[in-house]
Amino acid sequence: MNILQIEPATNFSGGANQMLLNSFELKKRGHRVYAACVKDSPVYKILSDKSFDIVEIDEGKKYFSAQIIRNFLKNNSIDIVHTHHSKGHTIGILSLIGRKKERLVVQRGVIFPTANIFKYWNPRVDKFIANSKAVKNVMKRYFVRANKIAVVYSAVDEKEFANFHRDAVRSEFDFRDKFVFGIVGNYSDYKGHDMLLEAFSRIKNKNILLVIIGKDTEKLAKKTQQLKIDDKVRILGFRKDARKIIKGFDCFVVPSLKESFPNAVIEAFFMKVPVVGTNVGGIPELLGSDRGILCKPDANALKDALVKALNSDLKQLINNAYKFANDNLTIEKKIDRLEAIYKELI
Repeated sequence: MNILQIEPATNFSGGANQMLLNSFELKKRGHRVYAACVKDSPVYKILSDKSFDIVEIDEGKKYFSAQIIRNFLKNNSIDIVHTHHSKGHTIGILSLIGRKKERLVVQRGVIFPTANIFKYWNPRVDKFIANSKAVKNVMKRYFVRANKIAVVYSAVDEKEFANFHRDAVRSEFDFRDKFVFGIVGNYSDYKGHDMLLEAFSRIKNKNILLVIIGKDTEKLAKKTQQLKIDDKVRILGFRKDARKIIKGFDCFVVPSLKESFPNAVIEAFFMKVPVVGTNVGGIPELLGSDRGILCKPDANALKDALVKALNSDLKQLINNAYKFANDNLTIEKKIDRLEAIYKELI
């Protein structure tokens, strides 16, 4: 198959990483993969280094970008156009107005309400890909037909974690004598950082440490002082090596108030780090069936879940999570499902 992926994002995100993983695995399987992306964006730089064919677009100029893609489609035989990001959705629809050959696949990986519901009713979209059942349910509330939505879970390349060693990480970051809870996520009002600090402050144990990684998390320093836990909280801010640091945690925490399908949980599964998470969005799809510890999204419930992780033998939970990840969340399993959808469409 000949596949064009549209990714107009100018920053790196979980969604952009999924687009890259798709591209690498599809190309590995013999498909011709093109990418429409913004020059000098992280996606552009990575794919350029891997010798992918690139169509340069402009994130801020949807009609201009759509015309560039239309010209590309006139001169190349493309079977599938797969869009990523909300702007990619719009550009994809505009690119294919009046064209019948290409099948349009739209990725949806967030749980928030859409700003433009009419994009989801556009008949030119052949299939929506939701990264969780929770996202599919949100789309159904937009009156998108269920048979037009396929759930394809996000995935990771587990081979990337092979060289991460727990003892080395714990030594490097001086975790050795503590039970380490950790969170990885950019600071925002829906990621639950403040609630996690409240919950953590209620645990009466001197040998615990909370490690916080993510952009803008330095804003939490004042609250740790107010709660008198600044000596037990370490804020590392944005780290390119965040995934390596997860390997040194005793428990990974996802205290989100809204969430679709957190990729970092998948990474924790493969690194055999147990996970505590709130029962919102797609998190129960990951942590259900005794693959993690679920709780309500409030400070008292989260505190109880953290204490449970601290005082329990979690070996069976870890094994269940690892097996689920191997059976469902590898990039090979993801592309198996994606290929089947593509073939059905064409």
